Amino acid sequence: MNKKPYWKVTKKQKGRWSEKEWLENRTKRQKATKKIKRKEEVNKQIEKETQGIPAIIPNAKGVMAGYRPDIKDSLKRYPENPKGLYFRSAWEANYARYLMWMLSQGHIQRFEYESNTFWFPKIKRGVRSYLPDFKVWESLNKEPHFVEVKGRLDSKSATKLKRMSKYFPDVKLVLVDGSVYHEIKNKLSTVIPNWE
Repeated sequence: MNKKPYWKVTKKQKGRWSEKEWLENRTKRQKATKKIKRKEEVNKQIEKETQGIPAIIPNAKGVMAGYRPDIKDSLKRYPENPKGLYFRSAWEANYARYLMWMLSQGHIQRFEYESNTFWFPKIKRGVRSYLPDFKVWESLNKEPHFVEVKGRLDSKSATKLKRMSKYFPDVKLVLVDGSVYHEIKNKLSTVIPNWE
């Protein structure tokens, strides 16, 4: 008896979907649902912008990148921009708010956003430089440390961190991953204003 596996049986033969057709349709439905949700988010942000609140619209990957007027770094290297600082994600913006809170409490002396770029001189291809998210001074007479906020550590980011430890072993780099971020969020999101 030469029977076909159930997923190769077509709709015509059995009167039901094959697994391949079902997966294709499910994927189409999921994409359509995501598109509708993204349009709704964009419309809400446009509504806010018309009321005078700056828009923070998710990009193609769903990351909430945009200007945050409530955040200023200690460097003041930018002219007073009414839009505020541009952040690549909501996590980075929230961590900046956390640093501002730490500054007001006296736990740190100063912080800067994306101020130093580290170049890897011997690398010919791939990741050739690294720009940490934050530079933080706990006291002004000590060397600063750098902070990288990462929700998901992909291969490119892992390569950057490995090369950073290889080429700049004396530079202290702190990785704020999901567990550390959620710990801060659970403790302080109600205390820190404008937490997203």
